Amino acid sequence: MKESLLNENQARRIATHLQLMNEQLTALARLPELAREGRPFDAVRALIARVAAASDTLRETLGLGTVAVPDFRRRVSAVAEIWAVRMEDLAAARLKGYGAVHPDLASPLDGGITELTSLLAQLSEAAGRLPLPEH
Repeated sequence: MKESLLNENQARRIATHLQLMNEQLTALARLPELAREGRPFDAVRALIARVAAASDTLRETLGLGTVAVPDFRRRVSAVAEIWAVRMEDLAAARLKGYGAVHPDLASPLDGGITELTSLLAQLSEAAGRLPLPEH
């Protein structure tokens, strides 16, 4: 039997995030706007399909088994964690790629980003304290 590269917690974390990503991409693929004809829409549909296939391949490569819907507490925790990481990209210093950044922006923006990141971390921790689902 092949040795797993992941411990149980690591496997669960990766599987949860892959599942949430796949659910969100599936929801996007079902939007009526994406049913339109044309190359740009074809490209988006094709990339959504490629992301799903790559996710399935990664799941198989890592031996994560079948797709399982994360329980409520894991779902809340994972969504909070994902957004906490994404908040970091909104800091003033990282906005330079979108154009000149006002010299006074960092104070109000970065303070708000720090607060949101902290609250999202607290949400993730609070979700982890929710009771386990009954089976």
